[in-house]
Amino acid sequence: MSTEREDLPPPYTPTTAPPIWEPHFIDLTQHSSLVLRKPLDPPPDCFSTPSPPRVKSNDFPPFRIPCAGNNLADGFRILYPSGLLEKHGIQQADWTRFLEDLGISARLVGQGLSAVGSRVPTTPLPIRSIFGTRATGAVYDSQFTRSPRDEVQTLITVWNQSAFERRKLRVTLQVKGGVDNRAVYELLVESL
Repeated sequence: MSTEREDLPPPYTPTTAPPIWEPHFIDLTQHSSLVLRKPLDPPPDCFSTPSPPRVKSNDFPPFRIPCAGNNLADGFRILYPSGLLEKHGIQQADWTRFLEDLGISARLVGQGLSAVGSRVPTTPLPIRSIFGTRATGAVYDSQFTRSPRDEVQTLITVWNQSAFERRKLRVTLQVKGGVDNRAVYELLVESL
Protein backbone atom coordinates (compact mmCIF):
# COMPACT_ATOMS: atom_id res chain seq x y z
CA MET A 1 0.00 0.00 0.00
CA SER A 2 2.82 2.41 0.70
CA THR A 3 4.26 1.88 -2.79
CA GLU A 4 0.95 2.92 -4.35
CA ARG A 5 1.07 6.24 -2.51
CA GLU A 6 4.58 6.90 -3.67
CA ASP A 7 3.54 6.38 -7.30
CA LEU A 8 0.74 8.95 -7.12
CA PRO A 9 1.49 12.49 -8.26
CA PRO A 10 1.59 15.11 -5.54
CA PRO A 11 -1.74 16.77 -4.79
CA TYR A 12 -2.59 19.81 -6.90
CA THR A 13 -1.51 23.03 -5.36
CA PRO A 14 -2.52 26.26 -7.07
CA THR A 15 0.44 28.35 -8.09
CA THR A 16 0.66 31.83 -9.45
CA ALA A 17 -0.99 32.33 -12.82
CA PRO A 18 1.24 32.16 -15.85
CA PRO A 19 2.38 35.53 -17.13
CA ILE A 20 0.08 37.22 -19.61
CA TRP A 21 1.56 37.20 -23.10
CA GLU A 22 2.38 40.60 -24.53
CA PRO A 23 4.14 41.23 -27.82
CA HIS A 24 7.39 43.14 -27.90
CA PHE A 25 6.21 46.64 -28.79
CA ILE A 26 8.29 49.33 -30.40
CA ASP A 27 6.82 52.57 -29.04
CA LEU A 28 6.78 55.11 -31.86
CA THR A 29 4.35 57.51 -30.17
CA GLN A 30 6.93 60.27 -29.74
CA HIS A 31 8.18 59.81 -33.31
CA SER A 32 4.70 60.07 -34.74
CA SER A 33 4.28 62.81 -37.30
CA LEU A 34 1.76 65.51 -36.58
CA VAL A 35 1.53 66.35 -40.26
CA LEU A 36 -2.01 67.23 -41.21
CA ARG A 37 -3.16 64.93 -43.95
CA LYS A 38 -6.35 63.33 -45.04
CA PRO A 39 -6.68 59.70 -44.07
CA LEU A 40 -6.95 57.41 -47.11
CA ASP A 41 -5.85 60.20 -49.48
CA PRO A 42 -3.77 58.84 -51.12
CA PRO A 43 -4.62 55.25 -50.18
CA PRO A 44 -1.97 53.48 -48.12
CA ASP A 45 0.49 51.29 -50.02
CA CYS A 46 -0.66 48.13 -48.23
CA PHE A 47 -4.11 48.48 -49.84
CA SER A 48 -2.61 47.55 -53.21
CA THR A 49 0.38 45.44 -52.17
CA PRO A 50 -0.18 41.69 -52.59
CA SER A 51 -0.51 39.62 -49.46
CA PRO A 52 2.48 37.46 -48.58
CA PRO A 53 2.11 33.80 -49.60
CA ARG A 54 1.30 31.26 -46.89
CA VAL A 55 0.28 33.58 -44.07
CA LYS A 56 -0.30 31.52 -40.93
CA SER A 57 -3.65 31.62 -39.19
CA ASN A 58 -3.88 32.29 -35.47
CA ASP A 59 -0.13 32.72 -35.13
CA PHE A 60 -0.34 35.04 -32.12
CA PRO A 61 -2.79 35.68 -29.29
CA PRO A 62 -4.87 38.88 -29.48
CA PHE A 63 -3.24 42.03 -28.12
CA ARG A 64 -4.49 45.51 -27.32
CA ILE A 65 -3.42 49.04 -28.27
CA PRO A 66 -4.66 51.66 -25.76
CA CYS A 67 -6.02 55.09 -26.62
CA ALA A 68 -3.47 57.84 -25.96
CA GLY A 69 -5.92 59.87 -23.88
CA ASN A 70 -9.53 60.08 -22.77
CA ASN A 71 -10.94 60.90 -26.22
CA LEU A 72 -10.62 59.25 -29.61
CA ALA A 73 -9.34 62.59 -30.91
CA ASP A 74 -6.25 61.99 -28.73
CA GLY A 75 -5.46 59.06 -31.02
CA PHE A 76 -3.94 55.74 -30.10
CA ARG A 77 -0.46 55.01 -28.83
CA ILE A 78 1.75 54.18 -31.80
CA LEU A 79 2.86 50.73 -30.70
CA TYR A 80 4.29 48.42 -33.34
CA PRO A 81 4.38 44.74 -32.35
CA SER A 82 7.80 43.82 -33.65
CA GLY A 83 7.99 40.46 -35.39
CA LEU A 84 4.24 39.86 -35.63
CA LEU A 85 2.73 42.04 -38.31
CA GLU A 86 5.64 41.74 -40.76
CA LYS A 87 4.73 38.08 -41.30
CA HIS A 88 1.29 39.27 -42.37
CA GLY A 89 2.66 41.87 -44.79
CA ILE A 90 1.95 44.92 -42.60
CA GLN A 91 5.07 47.04 -42.35
CA GLN A 92 5.88 49.53 -39.61
CA ALA A 93 5.03 52.51 -41.85
CA ASP A 94 1.61 51.02 -42.72
CA TRP A 95 0.77 50.31 -39.07
CA THR A 96 1.93 53.77 -37.97
CA ARG A 97 -0.20 55.40 -40.65
CA PHE A 98 -3.22 53.33 -39.62
CA LEU A 99 -2.95 54.37 -35.96
CA GLU A 100 -2.26 58.02 -36.82
CA ASP A 101 -5.21 58.10 -39.24
CA LEU A 102 -7.58 56.93 -36.52
CA GLY A 103 -6.76 59.99 -34.41
CA ILE A 104 -6.88 62.29 -37.44
CA SER A 105 -10.31 61.00 -38.44
CA ALA A 106 -11.69 61.56 -34.92
CA ARG A 107 -10.35 65.14 -34.95
CA LEU A 108 -11.83 65.81 -38.41
CA VAL A 109 -15.31 65.01 -37.09
CA GLY A 110 -15.03 68.08 -34.86
CA GLN A 111 -14.48 70.14 -38.00
CA GLY A 112 -17.47 68.57 -39.75
CA LEU A 113 -15.31 66.49 -42.08
CA SER A 114 -15.17 62.79 -42.79
CA ALA A 115 -12.06 60.75 -43.47
CA VAL A 116 -13.98 58.07 -45.30
CA GLY A 117 -16.16 60.26 -47.50
CA SER A 118 -15.44 63.88 -48.24
CA ARG A 119 -18.13 66.26 -47.17
CA VAL A 120 -18.93 68.55 -50.03
CA PRO A 121 -20.26 71.94 -48.95
CA THR A 122 -23.95 72.19 -49.57
CA THR A 123 -25.11 74.49 -52.33
CA PRO A 124 -28.54 76.00 -52.76
CA LEU A 125 -30.66 74.16 -55.30
CA PRO A 126 -33.89 75.32 -56.90
CA ILE A 127 -36.75 73.15 -55.69
CA ARG A 128 -40.19 73.02 -57.18
CA SER A 129 -42.98 72.66 -54.70
CA ILE A 130 -46.34 71.04 -55.24
CA PHE A 131 -47.79 74.44 -56.11
CA GLY A 132 -45.27 75.05 -58.87
CA THR A 133 -43.41 77.88 -57.17
CA ARG A 134 -39.68 77.81 -56.91
CA ALA A 135 -38.15 77.65 -53.51
CA THR A 136 -34.48 77.60 -52.59
CA GLY A 137 -33.28 74.63 -50.62
CA ALA A 138 -30.04 72.93 -49.75
CA VAL A 139 -28.78 69.43 -50.29
CA TYR A 140 -29.46 67.47 -47.14
CA ASP A 141 -26.18 66.16 -45.79
CA SER A 142 -27.50 63.44 -43.54
CA GLN A 143 -24.69 61.06 -44.35
CA PHE A 144 -22.32 62.98 -42.11
CA THR A 145 -23.91 62.82 -38.72
CA ARG A 146 -21.33 60.47 -37.28
CA SER A 147 -19.72 60.71 -33.91
CA PRO A 148 -15.94 60.36 -33.55
CA ARG A 149 -16.55 56.77 -32.48
CA ASP A 150 -18.61 56.04 -35.62
CA GLU A 151 -16.02 57.67 -37.86
CA VAL A 152 -13.13 55.74 -36.29
CA GLN A 153 -15.12 52.51 -36.54
CA THR A 154 -15.83 53.20 -40.23
CA LEU A 155 -12.14 53.82 -40.93
CA ILE A 156 -11.21 50.59 -39.11
CA THR A 157 -13.72 48.75 -41.30
CA VAL A 158 -12.10 50.19 -44.45
CA TRP A 159 -8.65 49.08 -43.27
CA ASN A 160 -9.94 45.63 -42.29
CA GLN A 161 -11.57 45.12 -45.69
CA SER A 162 -8.75 46.64 -47.76
CA ALA A 163 -5.62 45.45 -45.99
CA PHE A 164 -5.96 43.41 -42.82
CA GLU A 165 -8.49 40.63 -43.37
CA ARG A 166 -6.86 39.33 -46.56
CA ARG A 167 -3.68 39.11 -44.48
CA LYS A 168 -5.51 37.18 -41.75
CA LEU A 169 -5.69 40.07 -39.29
CA ARG A 170 -8.62 41.97 -37.79
CA VAL A 171 -8.71 45.14 -35.71
CA THR A 172 -11.73 45.93 -33.54
CA LEU A 173 -12.50 49.10 -31.57
CA GLN A 174 -13.45 48.22 -28.02
CA VAL A 175 -15.15 50.52 -25.57
CA LYS A 176 -14.89 49.91 -21.86
CA GLY A 177 -16.42 51.82 -19.01
CA GLY A 178 -13.81 53.92 -17.31
CA VAL A 179 -13.67 56.19 -14.30
CA ASP A 180 -16.71 58.47 -13.88
CA ASN A 181 -18.59 56.56 -16.62
CA ARG A 182 -16.16 57.85 -19.25
CA ALA A 183 -15.45 55.50 -22.10
CA VAL A 184 -12.00 54.00 -22.37
CA TYR A 185 -11.07 53.03 -25.92
CA GLU A 186 -8.63 50.42 -27.11
CA LEU A 187 -7.96 48.44 -30.24
CA LEU A 188 -8.06 44.66 -30.19
CA VAL A 189 -5.75 43.12 -32.81
CA GLU A 190 -6.36 39.48 -33.71
CA SER A 191 -4.75 36.96 -36.00
CA LEU A 192 -7.49 35.14 -37.91
